[in-house]
Amino acid sequence: MRIHMAANYEGFELGRELESWVLGLGHEVVWHGAEAYDFEDDYPLFAFRIGQAVIADEDQALEVRGVLIGGIGGGETIAANKVPGARAVFGHSVDFVTKSREHANASILVIGALNTKLEQAKAMITAIIEASFNNVLDDARRIVNTNEYEASKTIEGWTITN
Repeated sequence: MRIHMAANYEGFELGRELESWVLGLGHEVVWHGAEAYDFEDDYPLFAFRIGQAVIADEDQALEVRGVLIGGIGGGETIAANKVPGARAVFGHSVDFVTKSREHANASILVIGALNTKLEQAKAMITAIIEASFNNVLDDARRIVNTNEYEASKTIEGWTITN
């Protein structure tokens, strides 16, 4: 599986350690972050790069996931989800990540380096890699509705207003 990874300055050390670990599992890793620690690295650029790369690979029918490591993880999750079609979730717990993958087809995991230990990060990465989208009708419909709203501001042809 191809794993797109990046980290900002707060997540850089953990990100590079996780990159080595994922490579050791036999996955292809594409690093979108800085090659060396840079205190001025900001997460939006990396979030957008990962979102775009995951979407591009999904469009090519490749097995792909994204992992973004930041400080807390909240802003990174918001930024990644600004990429049309991106489905990023914050790494709250293994169960949360697993269920997000199974029911919402989440493909990008955001980890907060300031609040996540190495072993917990590895377990959540394993969860997003190994869990599969259940593809049940209700879940699939919700994803289609979300994608339609993102593209046209409608759901099933109905304009959504305040």
